[in-house]
Amino acid sequence: MLFNCLFSLYQVVDAAARSLRMIYQSTLAPKYDFFQEETMQFLLSLLESENENLTGLGAGIVIHSCKTIGEQTILCHAGVLEKLTSLLDSSLSQRDASLESLAAIIRDNPAAVSEFVELHGGRALHSVAELTKDRYPRTRLLACLCLISVKNSSTCYLQDIGIKTKLVYILLELLDDSGQVGDEASFAFSSLIAEKEDLQKLAFEANAINKFNCLLQKHPVQPKRLEGVFLALADLCSKLECCRSSFLSLQVCCLCPCFCFMNTCMIIFAAKLRHESYKEKAALSHFYSHSLCLELWVLNFLPFL
Repeated sequence: MLFNCLFSLYQVVDAAARSLRMIYQSTLAPKYDFFQEETMQFLLSLLESENENLTGLGAGIVIHSCKTIGEQTILCHAGVLEKLTSLLDSSLSQRDASLESLAAIIRDNPAAVSEFVELHGGRALHSVAELTKDRYPRTRLLACLCLISVKNSSTCYLQDIGIKTKLVYILLELLDDSGQVGDEASFAFSSLIAEKEDLQKLAFEANAINKFNCLLQKHPVQPKRLEGVFLALADLCSKLECCRSSFLSLQVCCLCPCFCFMNTCMIIFAAKLRHESYKEKAALSHFYSHSLCLELWVLNFLPFL
């Protein structure tokens, strides 16, 4: 019924589009079938609309429903990348929706990344890179996430040390945001540096460990932000001894009273701190001793480290 309202009077269309946008932010919303030509044409008409709520709805449908290589491929072939990149110069809400949708389409898909990078002679990628300097924190975060999708999906692009350093510093800066952007920035940071020793070294040189330490000293620390911080620290300490030594010397865990809620996250963290000496293992055990619940987890887990 709501979709049928999109063909009604302007006021009704706008209200229906806003409602559908909110629905498609839920994981329970039905997936959109991109493989039918009729539904694809309808999606393209949404993205071409001058109505912000309609273009936002179209972008939201892409984000929610684009989960497989097949879905990403059909969207690329249908021209959705071109429609989304045309929104990068539009209003704030359209720009942010476009960035988030672009990241969803190209994620883990080298072919889609290549098509995006070559779009308009590279101007689309340049526009996204420029948006990392935007005045709005959420736009900067989404632009970073889009570039991270490009970088992580294909080793052919964005390998210059300048862009890597830029992404590290922008995400560390965004951690200071007190709202949702700050909560999500640590997850983006984790995605950027995971399994990449060169980026972990850049992050270490950018004083990332001290940055996360400062965040943990701010009380109260919300559970989602705490989870993101530890996941980022886990990736940061996964390969370089200098990061592990710096982290342990700070005794970061002593500073946060919320650990009893973070068992799963901290076990992920423990799994990645692969110390070789008994001394380091003992230090890690002491490191967690401020929470009885976590101590039990770690003592059970130490034999695997």
